[in-house]
Amino acid sequence: MRRVGLIGALLALTLLMLTLLILSACGGRATPVSDLRIELRTGAGSVQTGAATLTVQVTDAAGRPVEDAAVSVEGNMIHAGMVPVFAAATGGQDGLYTAPFNWTMGGDWVVTVKVTLPDGRQAQADFPVGVTEP
Repeated sequence: MRRVGLIGALLALTLLMLTLLILSACGGRATPVSDLRIELRTGAGSVQTGAATLTVQVTDAAGRPVEDAAVSVEGNMIHAGMVPVFAAATGGQDGLYTAPFNWTMGGDWVVTVKVTLPDGRQAQADFPVGVTEP
């Protein structure tokens, strides 16, 4: 009986991840969250394990850059047992923030970008990322 529950949970998780992947492919990497638009850029070409720089663009509902936010990223592999990767982004000029990041393993990741505005309002967006070995 427990095996059926575990299989159902794994199927549900797989379906959720596929849905996120399809939605990100349809809408690019920009996701409207609250009254902010958060976009994640992982660089040109395929994403490979190792050191990288992530770029986050934050704009308001009118498309104006948000330059004074605190931005952080958290990367998690979609399977259990991996330690998350955290990074704080710096910058903000023209709404662009950069964060040093280390892809520790190839596979399917979800990167969560968290944005905190000076007035304390927060927004976040999740982005699926496929990482390959070099």
